[in-house]
Parts: sequence; structure tokens; C-alpha cells
Amino acid sequence: MYRQCLALSVLLVAPTAILPQRYGRPYTLAESGPLYLQIKVQDKSHYVSPYDLQKMPHSSVTLTDPATKATHVYQGVPLERLAPEVTAGSGTGTIQIEFGSHQTLTLSGTDLDPETKLIVIDTVDGKPLPGHVPYYLLEKPRGKPLQKIIEVRCITVKPSA
Repeated sequence: MYRQCLALSVLLVAPTAILPQRYGRPYTLAESGPLYLQIKVQDKSHYVSPYDLQKMPHSSVTLTDPATKATHVYQGVPLERLAPEVTAGSGTGTIQIEFGSHQTLTLSGTDLDPETKLIVIDTVDGKPLPGHVPYYLLEKPRGKPLQKIIEVRCITVKPSA
């Protein structure tokens, strides 16, 4: 009986000791690769990585957080450079933004301030955004202050027919 218990305990322990998952290393965000921003225009999609955004000319916007009264400098690429079909304030089409945990926001071209461009933010105060939230989007509805949308995953541009 003792031998059977010993053999059973060896069989239960041996596979975990011999074959550890991922060679004993835990998964990290750095090893899983960059997170891509999906941009859809009509029936075509393309993906942008943080590295792609770093190579493009950036715009800067300074905002004050109303809760903490802290001022932050947001840097990013205007959406019209990533999707030339975007014409903010022209009143044509809609822009659908997927962000956070399965949240969606739809903006009409008439809702946006024509003087302010949508900006895909990848840097705040000179530091890149963390890996789990690599993109923000700054948008300005007519008559309202700039708004920050965090954890943006997909931007769909739907021009009007």
C-alpha cells in the first residue's frame, strides 16, 4: 500500500516539476507584443502600433484636470493623418469609437467643433501611455470643453453616402 501511495504522489507531482508552464516565466505585457489601434474606413481596416505613431508628426494639447486642477500635456497624431476621410466639423458621416470594456461612442460630424481636430494620444507629459491603455482620443463637441476618451481600441469612420 505504501508503494502505491508513493507512486501516485510521484505521478501527481512529476508533471508540474518536469514541465513548468512557459519555462517557469510568467506572461508580461512586454512579451505579448504591442497593442494595435484598429482604424476602419468603409470596408477596409488597418492597424497602427505605438511605434508607428512615434514616427509621425505630433500635435500637443494642454488640458487641466477639473478634479485635481493638475495640468497635463497630451501629445499625439491627428486622426485625419491616420484616416484622411475624417473631416471634423464638415457635417458628413459619423465616427464610432470603441473603448474601455466593450463601450462604444458614436460622434456625428455635426456634433464636433470644426476648429478642433480629433487627436489619437500616445504620450502624456512626455511619457508614453502604459501598455494596457496605449491610446487616448481627444475630442471636442460643439460648445463643450475637450474630452478625453481612454483605452481606445478601434475607430470606425463612416462617411455619409
